Amino acid sequence: MAVVFTLLSISALVVCLVYILYCNGFAVMNAKSALLYVGYPRWGKRRNCIQANFVSCNGMTKQIVRLSPSKQYRFIFSSCTTKGHVCVEIYGKRKELVARLDGEHSDALIFSKKRTNYRVITRFMKADGQFKLVWNEI
Repeated sequence: MAVVFTLLSISALVVCLVYILYCNGFAVMNAKSALLYVGYPRWGKRRNCIQANFVSCNGMTKQIVRLSPSKQYRFIFSSCTTKGHVCVEIYGKRKELVARLDGEHSDALIFSKKRTNYRVITRFMKADGQFKLVWNEI
């Protein structure tokens, strides 16, 4: 009985840790299939950047981006795909679509009224290549 309780408590602790990391923008939620996917961590100089290389990727990734209050940010999306399609969707606090970036619409301006977490969803449709999303304060 003690072993079962220990396993349940450890699994609950792991779930809580992953949730806290996701809410703070460090963990990435994935629902994709790919032959190769290499994502780069958002630490140090890459704090304001999401970047990945991929081969035969289908599905999506979710990340949280925190923006400082009362500032305007410019999001710039660039991709180089040899096959398929990649797009990035940015959702606000109430899960409303703020911006959709792809090959035709590669940049967006977002004004952060208060300290808000934005959900960034990258969607892949049988894509080969790479993408990069960068945001900077204006």
